[in-house]
Amino acid sequence: MALKHHGIHRLGYVRLALADPRLLRAREFYCAQFGLLESRRGPGRLYLRCWHEPFAYSLVLEESNANGLVEIGFQVRDEADLTRLGGLVEQAGVAVARSVAEAELEGLGASIAFAIPGGPRLRLYADMAQPGYVTGYDSPDWVTPRSLRGTPSPFFLNHVAFTAPDPQAAVTFLRQVLGFVVSERIDSADGTLLSALLFRMSKEVGGQELAVFPGPAGNLHHIAFTKEDPNDILVAGMYLREAGVDIDRYGPTRQSYGKTFSLHCFDPFGARLELCAGGRVTEVHSEFEPVVWDEAQLGKALSWYDRDLQTAFLEPSLG
Repeated sequence: MALKHHGIHRLGYVRLALADPRLLRAREFYCAQFGLLESRRGPGRLYLRCWHEPFAYSLVLEESNANGLVEIGFQVRDEADLTRLGGLVEQAGVAVARSVAEAELEGLGASIAFAIPGGPRLRLYADMAQPGYVTGYDSPDWVTPRSLRGTPSPFFLNHVAFTAPDPQAAVTFLRQVLGFVVSERIDSADGTLLSALLFRMSKEVGGQELAVFPGPAGNLHHIAFTKEDPNDILVAGMYLREAGVDIDRYGPTRQSYGKTFSLHCFDPFGARLELCAGGRVTEVHSEFEPVVWDEAQLGKALSWYDRDLQTAFLEPSLG
C-alpha cells in the first residue's frame, strides 16, 4: 500500500489579476517568450502550465482593472482533509469560504479559501483535472517539446513568495494551522524574523513552497519555476535577454538563501519571476532544523557573487 500523507500535498497554482484586455500581452509573454503552455481558456481567463506538469494548470491569469495577486492554490489529500483543515483555520479565528466544484476555476474540485494573517488568500482543494504529461506516459521523451525550444520552458511551478507586515504572524499561522515547516529564515539583530522559506512536503529545490518577505499585506514578491541545472539558467537568461525581457538585479547568481542557482526577471506587468535550479534537500522529520541567516549577512544570503545588498529586491512586485 502506498504511503498516504494527510494535509497539503503540493503547491498547485498561482492566480494573478492583470490589467490586460483579452490577455493578449500576457499570452504573448508567458507562452511565446517564457515557454509555458496554454491548457485552456475561460471568460476573461487564461490557464497555463509547464510542459513537465501533469495537472491542468499552475498559473491562472485573469482580466482586471489592476495588477495583483489573487490567490495561491494548494492541493490536499482528499475532501476529509478540506473539512479538517477548514475547521482548524476557523478555530484560529480566520474566516473560511467554501466553494463547490467548478465554482471558482475550471477543472477545480470543491475548495476552501481563507486569508493568511497579513498575507494573501490561499485556496485548498482535493481535485484538479489531470490531462497528463504533454510527452505522454508511455516511454516518454523527457526533452523540451520542439515548440518550446528557444524559450526558458520551465519544468514546473516551484514556489511563491509574498509580503506581510508581520512575517512572524504569517509564519506562525502556516506552521501551527497548516503544518508547514521552516527550512530557512532571516533574523534581525534582535531576533525578530524578517523572512522565511517554508515547505510542506519533501523538497529538493530550495526547500520552499512559500516564502515570506516583509512588506504590505498579501502583495506578490515573486513566482519561481524550476529548471534542471545552472546551465539551463544561463541559457534561459540569454533567451530572455534576446526577447527584451527585463532582468532583475540578481541573476544569474547563486542565491545562498535556499541554496539555488537563480535568475529573476519581470513580466510586462511588473510581476517578478524566478527560474531556479539545485537547492537544499529538505525532509519533514522530527530532527529537522532550519538554516538561520543573520540580517548582517543579507547581501550574502541573496546573492553569493554580488555580496552588496540590493534593497530594491526586497520590495514586492505586484499588489
